[in-house]
Amino acid sequence: MHFPGDSTWQVSSGNGDTFTLYVRDALGISTPTADSIPPLTPPVPRLHGVAVPETFGSAWDRWWAQSVSGGAEAVPGRWPVGLPQQLRPAYDEWVTHKDHDRRANFSEVLHEIVAQLTGELGHAPVFALDIVEVPVRGQFWRRLTTNSVMVSEELMASRNLIAPLESVLRELAH
Repeated sequence: MHFPGDSTWQVSSGNGDTFTLYVRDALGISTPTADSIPPLTPPVPRLHGVAVPETFGSAWDRWWAQSVSGGAEAVPGRWPVGLPQQLRPAYDEWVTHKDHDRRANFSEVLHEIVAQLTGELGHAPVFALDIVEVPVRGQFWRRLTTNSVMVSEELMASRNLIAPLESVLRELAH
């Protein structure tokens, strides 16, 4: 999704690397990095009876970091060694049946904040923001870089989005 403002601001939004998170949930990966992100919704069935290397947790952390910064999720050659082959078809099935209740009020919230900033600044704010949406449980928000955030679909559809979004846009606006 792309929200071209006027010539001064723009917001781009797209889906995040959910296969990486799917693997985490299906295998029960628990590391500080993995545990800092809520589980996917709808819940992912746990895969039992598969053997993964002891180093898979740290490999998953590296994979996640690469996926967030450069899309390594879709590059099989960058997947962790020992990834059970049956996970990709299971993920494809999960994605097919996922409910896509999406972004009902995001545009309204965004334009409300931009209008407020325009009034305060006396001119249209200048910024660019990339939003990575992930279908995780609850109202989750994480700043990834100066002009990039990760947000749950639930928060995207909520008025509770105003506070974190306004905070970032205030910082970016000039």
